This record gives sequence, structure tokens and C-alpha cells, in this order.
Amino acid sequence: MPDALIYLDSSVALRTILDVPERKRLQSWMQVPGTTFASSRLLRTEVIRVLRRDDRPLADGMPLLDRVGMLEISRETHTVAESIERHVKTLDALHLATALLIGDPVTVATHDQTLKTVAGHLGLNITDPVESPSR
Repeated sequence: MPDALIYLDSSVALRTILDVPERKRLQSWMQVPGTTFASSRLLRTEVIRVLRRDDRPLADGMPLLDRVGMLEISRETHTVAESIERHVKTLDALHLATALLIGDPVTVATHDQTLKTVAGHLGLNITDPVESPSR
């Protein structure tokens, strides 16, 4: 079976570092062998902003950020995000555009209902490991 490629949205990623009930379960989910995680470089900014907001050391985000391959936001990413016809917030559109541009089969991991809906309309596979720990 080929490795799974998971595009990690901040609605899931941040729960691996914040004090929430599902934190340990999501941290374990991210350690499943044969799973590769990718996200937009935007995720790094979102993690750092949340850590700064909560007055926490930036080192608290490093285990997560070191586990996720970061993809740069290019002009093409912006063009794809702008072409998404269904309404989704701007940062979510950039996340979806990045996932679309990966080219390989990818599953978007998100807990955001609007992002799930739009990702499905765009033909992306979706998982919500906050609600269901299985892929």
C-alpha cells in the first residue's frame, strides 16, 4: 500500500499543540507510519501567531512544524485560490489551492465544516481526525 499524503489544515494542526481534549489522540494520529504530512507555508505563520497570542514559547510548535512539509505560496497558488467559486475564507482558499496544486492524490485533514464542503466540491478527499481518529 502506498504512503498516505495528508494535507494538514490549521483546524487540525493547532489541536496538536493547544490544550484540547483530543490533543494526545491527534498527536498519535500524526505518528502513524507511512503517512506524509504537507501544508501551505501559511500553517507555520498560523501556528506562530497562535503561540504568540497565548504567550507560549515558539518551541512548542516545533514538533508539529518539523513533521509537516511546507509548500510555498506562489502566484499560481493565489490564482487557484481566486478561482474557487464557492465561498470560503481567504486563508482557507489558499490552503485548498495549495492542496490542489500538489498533483498527487491527497487527503485534506480539516475540522472546519465549510472547508470540508468546499474541498469535497473541488474533488479532494477529506478526513476529520478530530471527529474520527481513522483516516
